[in-house]
Amino acid sequence: MEFEVANVEKIKKGEFVRKCGKKKVYLLEGYDRSEKKYCLQDWDDISRQVYVKKGTPLEYDFIF
Repeated sequence: MEFEVANVEKIKKGEFVRKCGKKKVYLLEGYDRSEKKYCLQDWDDISRQVYVKKGTPLEYDFIF
């Protein structure tokens, strides 16, 4: 598989991402000031969001 790995703060808003070693795809929504974390929108379920801390490594630039 071809993909890049970077910390969440280095990835552009709107990029498709995955947690390292996982198959679930998310859309990076950006930084949420109220949660003080980065918001990932679940691609399969639009009502589900996941929050990750600054410095969390994510996979991006992949084909799904």
